[in-house]
This record gives sequence, C-alpha cells and structure tokens, in this order.
Amino acid sequence: MSDKDSTTPTTGGPAAARPGLRGHPRFLRLWASLASGAVGDQVLPVALSLYVLREGGGAADVGLVLGGRAVALVVCLLVGGAIADRVRRSRVLIGADAFRAVLLLLVALSLSALPLAALPLVTALVGAAEALSRPASRSLVPKLLPQDLLERGNALVSAAQRGSAVLGALVGATAVTLVGVRPALLATSAVFALGALVMLRLDDAAPSRAGRKAVLADAADGMRAVRERPWVMAVMGTVCLQLFAGTAPALTLLPLVAREDFGGEFAYGVVLAAMGLGALPAIVLAGRWRPKARGRVSMLVLTCYALVPLSLAVPFPLPVVVLCFALGGFAVEIYFVYWISALQRAFPDTVLGKVFALDQLGAYALLPVGFVLVGPLVALVGATTTLVAGAALVAASSLFCLLIPGVAHFQNPTPHPEDHTRQPAA
Repeated sequence: MSDKDSTTPTTGGPAAARPGLRGHPRFLRLWASLASGAVGDQVLPVALSLYVLREGGGAADVGLVLGGRAVALVVCLLVGGAIADRVRRSRVLIGADAFRAVLLLLVALSLSALPLAALPLVTALVGAAEALSRPASRSLVPKLLPQDLLERGNALVSAAQRGSAVLGALVGATAVTLVGVRPALLATSAVFALGALVMLRLDDAAPSRAGRKAVLADAADGMRAVRERPWVMAVMGTVCLQLFAGTAPALTLLPLVAREDFGGEFAYGVVLAAMGLGALPAIVLAGRWRPKARGRVSMLVLTCYALVPLSLAVPFPLPVVVLCFALGGFAVEIYFVYWISALQRAFPDTVLGKVFALDQLGAYALLPVGFVLVGPLVALVGATTTLVAGAALVAASSLFCLLIPGVAHFQNPTPHPEDHTRQPAA
C-alpha cells in the first residue's frame, strides 16, 4: 500500500501498537460521522416516498423518486473514486455532507412550491453527493486501521450505519405521520451538518502526487485492476443483478403494500427498520468470525435476501414481512463486511478509491432501470409475478457466482503480485 509513513496504521508503527479500535481515535471520528449521515440517508427516501403517495402518486412516481438517487450514483461514482484518490478523503466527506445539509434545508423551506416532478432531481443531487463520499469513506478505513482490525472496523462502521438506519426509518415514518414531511427534511439536513462538523478535525494524509495521471487514464488503472481479478467482477455482477431484480421491486412496492395491507404509513418505517435491526447480529458475527472460505459463506447467506421481495409477493401478515426483511438485512451485512475487507486487502491504496467507485457503480448500474420498470411490469404481469421472479433471480445468482474461481475465498486462486501483504488474519 502506498503513502506509508511511520505513523500510519498499516506500517506497524505507534498507531498499530495501540490495542483495539479504541486506540485509533481518527477512525472513531470517521465512524461517528458516517453514523450521523446514515440517519439522513434513511430519513430522506422514507419521507419523500410517503410524501409522493400523499400527493396522489403511485408506484411509478415512487420509482422515479427512488431512481433519481440511483441514477446519480451511477453517473457520479467514477468521479467520486477519482477524487478520493487525488485529494484528502476527509475533505471529500466534509464537502459532501455540507452540500446535502444545505440542499435539504432549502428543499424543506420551499417544499410547498415544489412539484412532484422536481423530487427526482432532489434525490439525484443528494445521490451525487453520496457518490462522492462512498469511495472516500471506504478507502479511508484502511488508512486509519491496521490490516488485522479491518473486519472489526468495517463491522463497527456497519453497526453504526445500520443502527442509524433503524433510527432514520422510524424517525422518517413517524415524522411524516405525526408532523409532516418538512420536519423530517429539516432533521435530515441537521444530521448531515453534524456529520460534516465531526470530520473537521480529522487530519488524514494527502494522497501521493507521484506518478499521477490524467483523470481518464487514472480511471482506466482502476478498471484494469478489477479486470485482473475475475472473482471481483463476478461478485460485482451478481450484486448488480440482485439490486435490479430484488431491491428495486421491493422498495418501490413496499410503501404501497404498507398502506394497503398493513394499515398505515408507520408500518413502512417498521419494515425498513427491521432490515437494519436484522443486520446488527450479522455485524457482530462478521466482526469476530473468520471463516476460511469467507466468499462461500457470504454468497450462500446472500441467497436469503430473496426473502425480501418474496415476502411482499403474497399477503403475509406484517410480522412475517418484518422477519423476512430482518433476515435480508442479516444476509446483506454478512456479505458486506467480508466483501469490503477483501477489497481493502486486495488492492493498493493508489487505486482503492476507484475500485470502491467501480464496486458501487457495478452494483447500481441497473438499479435505476429496475425502479423505472417496476411500474410497467406490475401493470403488465402483476405485483406477485414481478416479486417472485425477482426473488428467484436473487437466489440463483448467488449460487451461480460460487462457480467462478476465487469467489469462495474472496481472493485470487493464484497469488496476485499486490495481494501478498494483504492476506486476512486466520
């Protein structure tokens, strides 16, 4: 990994000698900022989805609002990855949170004057800022922690984000139900502002300028690094299909199902919160359990994510849907902690931001299409068929991915020149 010095955690210097995560205060500052932003990330889609339904919109309108964020992620992630490898990553995070805080404050103040057609633009702008922050935050973690603490660090970040997501889902649904959308947006603006303030005192090292190339050539280096690891491409493609076939139909239809079958808008927040709650035991497990075949464990568990769309396909009672979403959250988090840690070990720091951008770009590439297609598909074949087909694709793709060499262990079947210093601790 490049940009090493005597104080970075990856060198075995003073920071690495400190015991546990509490010995790395810069990482804990990043953790607190990401936890704050996770609340805002969850409040916004809940508040705007329910607002659209209150204003007379349907599944297609909800899909457009949710799709705005997905489109922005697809368009802007590569830019975010290139920026994350060129400037201080803490500054990227501060700028992204500050932009979202100001934008949502303005939206809250002018909400009554905004037409529904403008809301996808709002979510797209918020998604653009998120696209800048994701590669920066994920590539910053291995700069703040030693290699043997990566799973624990990533698990702690996930715990904060999932716990905050539970809070955000409940706050969003409760605020809309009791006092309206505007207070929910004001709360979202505040938590993004808090995230920016927390990062102000984090002094991370600036990326090296040695050998810096033009932006397009720089991006090509990231793509080349991913192509050299076919197991990475296989997992990225699998997750892309699962978001398209499973997540897009489930998230688009959930607020309608909650309103029609579960008695109100609050049930929408409860079901989303269940996914975050289900992730918490997975975070504890992944932070402590070190299976040798982490990829095999991840992909087998990820088949359970098929329960998320499947639970909405038939009129299950609310407790069953809550349980299925909780199991889906558990499955995703097991995969996520092992996957992020594997990427942090497998790639050098000089391309890590771009690799995380490509990971997210691959995951979200088809998600906007999925959101747009849900409405027409439901009209053509019905909600049940759409959701059952999506669940089948989620389960089958996870199993098929395991046939690709390297996926079972989340590392190259033969050693890669850049992998020898990044093998996971047993």
